[in-house]
Amino acid sequence: MIQSHGGKVTGSVSGVTDYLLKGELDHVTGKCKKAAEKGTAVIGYEDLMLLLQK
Repeated sequence: MIQSHGGKVTGSVSGVTDYLLKGELDHVTGKCKKAAEKGTAVIGYEDLMLLLQK
């Protein structure tokens, strides 16, 4: 779904990452911390669905 809307799916957070899709777990991961440091938005599934509707 993400790719069909022009997005790229990767397994890491970098300086060009716009969004980090957070899973079901409530704990903060290293990727979440790295995303916050880089100013990357951490979103959930519902947020993703809203973005894809635009």
